[in-house]
Amino acid sequence: MGPYKICQYDIKEVQKSLLEILIELDRICRKYEIKYSLEGGSLLGAIKYKGFVPWDDDIDVIMERKEYERFLKVCKRELNKEFFLQNNRTVYHFPLNYSKLHKRGTLYVQESIAHLKIHQGLFIDIFPVDHICPPLLPLQVALVGALTSARRVKLNRIYKKKEVLTRNALKLLIYQILSIFPLWWINFFIDVACKVFNIFPSKYAYEVCNPNRNFKPLNRRIYQELREVEFMGLRFLASQHYKKFLKSRFGDIRKLPPVEKRRPSHKIIRCKL
Repeated sequence: MGPYKICQYDIKEVQKSLLEILIELDRICRKYEIKYSLEGGSLLGAIKYKGFVPWDDDIDVIMERKEYERFLKVCKRELNKEFFLQNNRTVYHFPLNYSKLHKRGTLYVQESIAHLKIHQGLFIDIFPVDHICPPLLPLQVALVGALTSARRVKLNRIYKKKEVLTRNALKLLIYQILSIFPLWWINFFIDVACKVFNIFPSKYAYEVCNPNRNFKPLNRRIYQELREVEFMGLRFLASQHYKKFLKSRFGDIRKLPPVEKRRPSHKIIRCKL
């Protein structure tokens, strides 16, 4: 048994099941020539360890918006029955702006969303990346953030969960006002706000659906020009410009994080593989 555990499982058992989900995503993408790249800690693991970062408990994949939309469409008819796709278009109370590909028959309950009546199984994250107009990006991110927080207020109210989202009274008032609208309206306008600049030619792209103030917009070529990398003895797709991509996310990847940060990123309270 290794030093990292998820509930009663050695983390390597969790990683083995996660790999099965990634294999299914890769199968579909290769069949339909859909471009994707390993992202975040998964890309870092592929480059540094040729597999998982030892303490990583998830897999992240990223696609340009047009590839992401094709993938969602294809999954309706192509996805193996052992798996299913979950997002705010397929599940009414889904709380995120991107998709999760789940493995049926598993349990993987995150403490932060344990109260929601959604599938709580083992998953990999699939992030769309959108074209952006750099001068307007702060406004775009603020709008997406406000609508996302409003949805969270609404879901917590539906499930009678008391939670303080912010100490800023004005922001909370805005979230409360926006949460008056129905979920379908909130989800629709989040989608529009994320995708609004895709109709214009743009040099830059950004994860508007899941913004992080530490991440900067990157050249679209990073998501378009791909190569194969080794991951757990198999070959998956990743950006040809992985060095630039990883530097934008992690800085100097030659340095390990402090010992106290080498831990799984999700707080899982119940798990069954």
